[in-house]
Amino acid sequence: MLNFLIFIAILSVLIIAHEFGHFLAARRNGVRVERFALGFGPALFKIKGKETDFLICLCPLGGYVKLAGESRNDSHGFDYEFFTKPIKAKIEIVLAGPLFNYFFAFILFWLIALLGFPYLDSVIGKVKEGYPAMQAGLKDGDRILAVNGKAVDNWTDMTSLIRANKEKASLRIQRGNDVFAVDVPLTKSEIGDEFGRRRNMSVIGIEASPKIKIIKYGFWQGFLKAGESLFNLTFLTIKGFLLLILGIVPAKEAITGPLGIYYITAETIKLGIVAVFHLMAILNVSLTVVNLIPLPLFDGGHILIFLIEKIRNKQLSEKVDAVLTRVGFAIIGLIVLFVFYNDILKFGSRIWGK
Repeated sequence: MLNFLIFIAILSVLIIAHEFGHFLAARRNGVRVERFALGFGPALFKIKGKETDFLICLCPLGGYVKLAGESRNDSHGFDYEFFTKPIKAKIEIVLAGPLFNYFFAFILFWLIALLGFPYLDSVIGKVKEGYPAMQAGLKDGDRILAVNGKAVDNWTDMTSLIRANKEKASLRIQRGNDVFAVDVPLTKSEIGDEFGRRRNMSVIGIEASPKIKIIKYGFWQGFLKAGESLFNLTFLTIKGFLLLILGIVPAKEAITGPLGIYYITAETIKLGIVAVFHLMAILNVSLTVVNLIPLPLFDGGHILIFLIEKIRNKQLSEKVDAVLTRVGFAIIGLIVLFVFYNDILKFGSRIWGK
């Protein structure tokens, strides 16, 4: 039950951040917000404000803000309605939701940097038989201090530098109190990358030890580290979506829905608060990228329509608007069905088999 409550809390924070972005941008542009809801369905709790009703609803998997005159049929031509606002204001209101999620991810990474980023230490846990590392005399417990003259303090950076070479890697090794240099030839091995693809990569034949190294950053160092982490995660997320669209990465492997996120959250909780913050940062970036996809009913779809209207210098017809809405609902419905079906296949036994 505790895992479920934390899962709901994490989703709620992400949703509130997103909808609060829409809320603030709407108020800034003089649009009345009639309803700010966390969840969907019947209201369990309601606070009636001067202009806005704040609700907590039965189904917690989502949320929304209801703007006055947000569609052609709801508009009566008043100045405080969304539909009557210029396109620039509409884009700002729609874009603010994803941007708030993105900003929240940055804040989380900054907080993680101050608390301490966890890294796998650059200590060899196992030297694999038949590989160049064993032939070069490396041993379990050796610490790799540098690769090709560049200092390393974690396993990820160390392996990236090794894989960037073609024939050999020059390593500086610490073994007890001794420090020495050794050139290790490289060999090719099929390894799964961050997207699950099997690829031939340059390796020396070592495995990481389970030793975790915590690196804390100062206030402004943490700021820079947060920016670096956000940039890297954004690049990987966009690349993952492009590989998914191109069919290089199977959808069943790449897409995770509420059940999958619940399972990942339950496992992450065991690792501590920093791991939970990191998961929240990942979810915020994913939510940003997904919402900016230019499909009907997504924020990106709305922005695309506004830009088309700006170029044409007139609004889309009611017929086109209705068709896009129906297409959008159909796409979202198919996505929801696929995601839940895929989640049950991937995570059902792990969740309900416990």
